Amino acid sequence: MTILTLLHTNDIHGRLDQMPRLATLIARERSLARDEGRHVLLLDAGDSSERSVWESSITKGRASFFMLEAMGYDASTVGNGETFQWGLGALAKLVESVHFPVLAANLFAIDSNQPPVPGLKSHAIFEIEKLKIAVVGVTVDEPSAYTRFGYRSEFAADVLGDLIPRLQEAQAIILLSHLGFGYETDEEYEKHHPKDSPRARILGDRQIAKAVPGIDVIVGGHSHTLLNEMRRVGDTVIVQAGDYGKFLGRLDLEIDSDCVKAIRYQVIPCDENVPPDPTLSGVLDLVRFEAGAMLKAKVGDAADDLDGDVDLKPDHESAMTNMMADAFREMCSADLGIFLSGFVARGLARGVITRGKLMDAIPGSAHVTAGRVTGAQILGMLDKALARDQVMTPAHILRGRALGLPAVSSNVSLTYNMDAPQGKRVVECKVDGQPIDPQRSYRLATTYWTLNDSGDPDSYIFLQEGQTVEMIRIEQVLWEIMEDWIKAKSPIEAPKGVRLLGVRN
Repeated sequence: MTILTLLHTNDIHGRLDQMPRLATLIARERSLARDEGRHVLLLDAGDSSERSVWESSITKGRASFFMLEAMGYDASTVGNGETFQWGLGALAKLVESVHFPVLAANLFAIDSNQPPVPGLKSHAIFEIEKLKIAVVGVTVDEPSAYTRFGYRSEFAADVLGDLIPRLQEAQAIILLSHLGFGYETDEEYEKHHPKDSPRARILGDRQIAKAVPGIDVIVGGHSHTLLNEMRRVGDTVIVQAGDYGKFLGRLDLEIDSDCVKAIRYQVIPCDENVPPDPTLSGVLDLVRFEAGAMLKAKVGDAADDLDGDVDLKPDHESAMTNMMADAFREMCSADLGIFLSGFVARGLARGVITRGKLMDAIPGSAHVTAGRVTGAQILGMLDKALARDQVMTPAHILRGRALGLPAVSSNVSLTYNMDAPQGKRVVECKVDGQPIDPQRSYRLATTYWTLNDSGDPDSYIFLQEGQTVEMIRIEQVLWEIMEDWIKAKSPIEAPKGVRLLGVRN
């Protein structure tokens, strides 16, 4: 009989300062396992990165993966934090930056059944005392989120249904899942995923355990669920350790040639009572030094102050957002540029603009999009964006910042009333001095948040037949695109004039 301990984390989300404390706990558990004759696998279930954390943003996720490598992880899957943000090239660099296997069985190249990037694997086999332990990885089922980057996903349930039977030579099969824990009851699941809905095949861990026989353990992530006790669904055990590195999960398994038995589970708190591991603290200092050097590069100069504290004044236009709307219009050769000003966190002061200052002003990983849409669609987008709750309410997509007013390019003037009923919030909108024509086709430059082909019910623009979305320089996020634009235009002057005029009932 072999005793295998699974140590696991999930959804660390760039909390790099927490990782040296986790390293201390991991070292303690490994030492204890050696003393007791147990074997250990250290696993991460995805989203170790975070787009709003500068170390993750500047390295496109590699900072967190460097730390995982230094901590001795045996395998990780990728989460939406790694796959939805930075593009195919960044994913390739992320996978090649570490020696442990990075797993995502449900991600494929756009035109084949091969992995989308070299080195990304569906599973890994670990041999322990002549036993084979298969670790499989799957990540979020959101096909449209991947296709814009040039690769695709298949539903995890379908992929696992094919893969798991081919791993039966393994004495234990462990699934690293970034699918989320799932709904507690079948009735609740079916309420949110009707059988005739395209989302009917998007399953959480509980549903995967029922749908795919042969999985012994699911180590979960994505839903940030803290399971203080292991959950059983049929013959499958499910565990998940919360988020942000606040806990280290430990699951002890008894394994022989024909049986896997979960004998003990606990989540170990990782708080201020746990001292940071000094070696990992040194690694973190080195990671930050290397990442910080990238921030010091000069981007250009600002001839004026570019105000842009959107979160402080979400119902005001700003020089920073106006400049960016102009930049979008120009780089996309568009008729007009519009985006939600909350994607800007703050402005730029007069003087030297460094990459660090620019990233601080435009954090995150939003992308620029363009497409031909009708004036009616643009008016509908503006009407939704101008609702007071849309403007003022903190948004999850912006990590708690308000979405703010629409920012518009210099050839657009917008008079609005945030308190008017739906359909009446746009009082007047002019493009090049003329009222926007609902029937006319315009090339709009904006961000993926407002113009995309996801079909999400919360979308700002629903595409009509024949309309497509152009992803602009998909491997670059907002701050990178603006860096190139500023370099070409420096010194940058603050845009003049008022583009937005608010009125009240």
